[in-house]
Amino acid sequence: MKNGQGDERNTAAGQFARGVLRVALEVVDGRRPAGHLGPFAEPAVVAAVRTLAGVRRSPGRELGTATLTRVDVIMVEAAAAEVCAGYDRGGRHFALAARIVRGRSGWRLAAFRVC
Repeated sequence: MKNGQGDERNTAAGQFARGVLRVALEVVDGRRPAGHLGPFAEPAVVAAVRTLAGVRRSPGRELGTATLTRVDVIMVEAAAAEVCAGYDRGGRHFALAARIVRGRSGWRLAAFRVC
């Protein structure tokens, strides 16, 4: 790996993670259709997020809209990263975990879980 290439990859992964997690939380809240997540996530993830939105059972949903507050990206391989993030609903703080992978077409959301 050339000098600086790892930093560029980590920055790109972080930017992707922040954007895709915002979209995922908007889908979970019902503010955006699940199809909007399709170009950025694996089909199984889209289906799982669609289910979460449909059953309206995400943690703290009754407290209001989810707002992403913090995203930490840990590169575990050159083309994979584990993501942990925080989001607020009302006056409470919640967590989520995700995995992103980089393929030919760029980064994709490969796993997503709200806690």
